[in-house]
Amino acid sequence: MRVSLHSTSRQLPAGDWDSLTVDATIYSSSGFLKVREEELPEGAHGHYLLARDAGGAAVSGLEAYSFRTPPHVLYTPADLLTGLVPGERHHRVATNPLAFGSGWSEFRGQLPRRADVSAADREAAVRALTAEAMRFAGANGASVLAYYYLPREQALEVARAHAGDGAVVRFHDVETSLPLGLWDTFDDYRAWLPARRRQRALRELRLFQESDRIVKEYRLPEAVKEMAPLNSALMQRHGHTAFDEERVATVYERQGRFLGDQSSLLMAEDAGRPVGCVLRYRQHDMLYGRVAGFDYSASNLADYFNLVFYHPITTGAGRSVRAIHLGLGTFHAKMSRGAQPTPLYSVLVGVDRPLDADAAAVRERNRSEVLAFAEEHGPTVVGGIDAESWMLD
Repeated sequence: MRVSLHSTSRQLPAGDWDSLTVDATIYSSSGFLKVREEELPEGAHGHYLLARDAGGAAVSGLEAYSFRTPPHVLYTPADLLTGLVPGERHHRVATNPLAFGSGWSEFRGQLPRRADVSAADREAAVRALTAEAMRFAGANGASVLAYYYLPREQALEVARAHAGDGAVVRFHDVETSLPLGLWDTFDDYRAWLPARRRQRALRELRLFQESDRIVKEYRLPEAVKEMAPLNSALMQRHGHTAFDEERVATVYERQGRFLGDQSSLLMAEDAGRPVGCVLRYRQHDMLYGRVAGFDYSASNLADYFNLVFYHPITTGAGRSVRAIHLGLGTFHAKMSRGAQPTPLYSVLVGVDRPLDADAAAVRERNRSEVLAFAEEHGPTVVGGIDAESWMLD
């Protein structure tokens, strides 16, 4: 399996990359690669890898990035290794340069592949891609190579490819998605919910519908100016003080340049005044909820739940959309309204030498964290959580 290397997204053949549709997400698209490249901090480097078969056709892809320091508070490999590796090794991971495979933002990783690839070719492609990612990490002085926020099977594929490197696999977080394709109408959706939740959903829908508020849909480039103060208000409310209106506008003008045709911005308006918004991106039969924003001086008429859940359901989006990806966090609010959980895992590999993790401690940490999540949130999930299916061994 040959790997072609591309040091910039401009060099990457976008058609080849986007032909890898299995296990792909909007965050693995060539458009988001360009967004991430422009957002790289000083001293960071990107590397885009395509595994190709004997005929030169793309089989699978992988992003790799190097950083001097963690690029985000939630992309800090040392945190996942606390108490699991020797102290000196942990210090080295925490203080040396680091590298990421499968992306470094949006809290989702992936190794997209072509639809008609055999299991043997897929395995060979992952081995070739991960070997090249290790070379890249070593050339940039990284102490650890981390693959963040992968679905279970992809995490295990990566771990098998790195078996000789002492890979550590950690249960990391949980993403949620709303299975829109299950329902044609709001009545279908309400009937699917447990009886005790149906009245609340109807009450929240009516609260919004009986007001003067209307929902309009825009492409992102058409409404960045209107969404910026709304999203900034939400970010400030949750302590992200760096996201003033100017920064929000800069971030989403960039995304609009590369992803405008795939964007869908729902705006709740009251007498022409924007009071809430939700940005989604469309890829194939999936919508990806990206961010929301609100005018907190306006009364709360369940705007979030109407924009994210009830408007798509009542407009029949499920006839063409399989699900809405809702990302991480706010589990109770999302899952009590029908969102379903998917566990995500991260794989960590020592680059200069193995991490020397305590295998028994890793297993126990993973098991205890899965069980804790299932115990806390399982009663909220329609259908519950099968914790054993989330285990790694």
